[in-house]
Amino acid sequence: MTTVETTRRARAKDIALEVGNRLRSVRGRGPRLLDGHPGIAVLHAALSAWDPAWAAVAHAHLAASGEVAPEATVPAALVHRAVHGGGYDGLLRKAGSALADVCESWPRADRLAVSDYDVISGLAGKGRLLLALGGDRCLSALEVVLARLVELTRPVLVEGHEVPGWWCAPDRYAVEVDRERYPRGDFNAGLAHGISGPLVLLSLAHRHGHRVDGMTDAMRVIADWLLRWSWTDESGVSWPSRVGFDAQVRGSAAPPSRSAWCYGTAGVAYALHVAAAELGDAGLAGLAAAAMRGPGPAEGPTVCHGDAGLLQISVRMGRPSDRIADRVLAAFDPSSPFGFRHRLHTGEWTDNAGLLQGAAGVALALSSYAGNPAPWDAALLLT
Repeated sequence: MTTVETTRRARAKDIALEVGNRLRSVRGRGPRLLDGHPGIAVLHAALSAWDPAWAAVAHAHLAASGEVAPEATVPAALVHRAVHGGGYDGLLRKAGSALADVCESWPRADRLAVSDYDVISGLAGKGRLLLALGGDRCLSALEVVLARLVELTRPVLVEGHEVPGWWCAPDRYAVEVDRERYPRGDFNAGLAHGISGPLVLLSLAHRHGHRVDGMTDAMRVIADWLLRWSWTDESGVSWPSRVGFDAQVRGSAAPPSRSAWCYGTAGVAYALHVAAAELGDAGLAGLAAAAMRGPGPAEGPTVCHGDAGLLQISVRMGRPSDRIADRVLAAFDPSSPFGFRHRLHTGEWTDNAGLLQGAAGVALALSSYAGNPAPWDAALLLT
């Protein structure tokens, strides 16, 4: 490692610790994992790999979370367990049982929405926590989740056309603009809300020996569909965020996408990187690596659709990007309350402390880049 690289990583560590200090307060952050106390606790649990004293701060944030969804406190507790070799056994056992109940009783909808299967609120994200928790109860529920995700890859008939089973119905869109943009539904390619999330979970479960009927074929179906919708131009390899029903039926090109963890090229590349190892597909691995050689600037520094998400993906793919790290480091603003600000789609900037769209997530990505071994990003399907 060169002197410049050593200096860059040292600065990344210093800034991660600075953000940790700014987020010590346990007042009024809210109970949700992605923008409240449970996610901030993940940061301090990860920082405790460098200094065990941070574990007490993480615990204080968990205690401040109050009554939360069963999976909300799991990521921080899992990080603590990984870093310190144990702890939170009772909390994890209780949360795991509750999470297993939720997954085993997951409703079957006649018409699919991304929230049925995605990372943020659906089965892919919950299944990843079941895999991390382990134990008979959670792994039994994981089999149910895996079987449901395999079902997603079986074709369905929509308006007389056979299409991939993860077609999302327009009447189940959460926002009106989607109904205007995709009046006949769509197929989401992204990692956070699209079929790339199930591909990662299926691949990780396969790697750890948890397999259900049709699993490898399902992984191949998803990978082949993603390959179909890739394109290469002067900027490199790209994928769309979403493919409309009409585009899928015609086989015509989808519009360009952003490069982010949540949607588009970087998240898809990571999914194919993980799947390639399980499918033994060197070509797939090469395409994924090529896509991450030059991702353009994302929307601000945060994880969801910003540079911290790109940085973390590059780290987990074994190709830490100094160029992306430089962009994140340059975004540090000592005058802002938490050190980093979140850029909205409107172009406005806001102060956010959270994991997904706030300073805690940026600090976590910087800590990974600086060499922190904590597996903090399981809930994002990146570990």
